[in-house]
Amino acid sequence: RIKRLVRRIAPPWLANGLPVGLLVLPRTLERRRTERVFATATGGPCDLDISVLEALQAQYRPPAAYGYDERATESRGRERAAQILRMPGTRAASSFLELGCWDGMVSCCLCRAGKTAVAIDNRDLGFDERARRAGVDLIRMDAAHLRFADDSFDFVFSYDGFEHFASPDDVLREAIRVVRTGGHIYLEFGPLYFSPYGEHAYRSITVPYCQFLFRRSLIDEFVSQHGLDPIDPGHVNGWSVLRYRQLWRRYQGVLTARRYHEAVDLSHLSLIRRYPRCFRSHSKHFEDFIVARISLLFEKTGHE
Repeated sequence: RIKRLVRRIAPPWLANGLPVGLLVLPRTLERRRTERVFATATGGPCDLDISVLEALQAQYRPPAAYGYDERATESRGRERAAQILRMPGTRAASSFLELGCWDGMVSCCLCRAGKTAVAIDNRDLGFDERARRAGVDLIRMDAAHLRFADDSFDFVFSYDGFEHFASPDDVLREAIRVVRTGGHIYLEFGPLYFSPYGEHAYRSITVPYCQFLFRRSLIDEFVSQHGLDPIDPGHVNGWSVLRYRQLWRRYQGVLTARRYHEAVDLSHLSLIRRYPRCFRSHSKHFEDFIVARISLLFEKTGHE
């Protein structure tokens, strides 16, 4: 309503370019209203039945697919490599390590730019031969147990891995060990488990926050009845944004944050207002449910 009113009274030169503040105001007000509803809710078991899941499944469409065809992986690898090469410290850096690489195309594009890259993943199913031909050393390896010597790399990075790693603290500790002092660690990942699509189940269950609205057994029953792809309960680690913040704080004497950003997703606040008890029973911290992605750049400035 506010945006329609502003467009009605705004001069012509402003009609198609509303100031950012006016565009975000309705969503900010909705966030505050939702937070008040959440804060006054009493926690308890969520007992929504399968008929509610049926109704919500019909209401929500899945988010845009994460492409894995050759063109998509090439484009994504090129874009992410360019992003990395614009970061502080990368001009002088020569050796790169990618954690949870899947196809290895980011490292592929770094090699094409004249860098040396090693890319690891705990599965070798996605390794792309284009990356290998470009010179990437693709290795099947557990990121929590790296088989590299201390101070082996100038730059360690990971895209969309830290929400999946079973033990992010072990992975970060290993990344710190293998990066040299003065080197950098870049992490970008999401959606976080507590955010709308944090279950990573949207190819089967399109309902945001399904992991908090319905029991796992009910979700599995629904998936089975409709012939949908089963949801692996171990494919995400269940960490909240507050838990990640605690992890970063533990290494304040070793790592210095050069960049830090938390991306917020406020697109499905109506579900929190409608079923606040379901959310409150899982966390008393409203921020857990709205921070969807984290990106950060650390410089290793000390030793454990």
